[in-house]
Amino acid sequence: MFEQLAPQSKIWIYTADRPFTAADKVVIAEAMKMFLPQWAAHGNSLFGDYSLEHDRFLILAVDETQAGASGCSIDTSVRFIKDLGAKLNIDFFNRLNMIIEEDGKLTTVHVSELKEHPNAFVFNPMITNLADLRENWKVRVEESPFV
Repeated sequence: MFEQLAPQSKIWIYTADRPFTAADKVVIAEAMKMFLPQWAAHGNSLFGDYSLEHDRFLILAVDETQAGASGCSIDTSVRFIKDLGAKLNIDFFNRLNMIIEEDGKLTTVHVSELKEHPNAFVFNPMITNLADLRENWKVRVEESPFV
């Protein structure tokens, strides 16, 4: 994922409150095709990309070795994701919902219920750089910072 970006690239993980449909994926792809080329920080274009993972995650990345994201550019991306979620009727901002993988199946659980699934894996939505995403995104619940 994001092979063309540097490992220290900044990422934002947006967890959907429901799985993406095929139609959702088309709308997201079209919206990202319009958003990414105009995304900028202080007049400098950002080298960014996105990925849809496991039909539950929209991950936005920017390679800060080329140009760093600013507060304004981050605010712009957050507004964009909020508007996209509203259009698709998807909540990307409920940080209390966690996605776990148990017996090969993805399930949404409230963060307070994680301890009931100690042998499951949880996708850590707090990851902020690409290297960590590649190495530490999915961890055993019992080893996660959430229990």
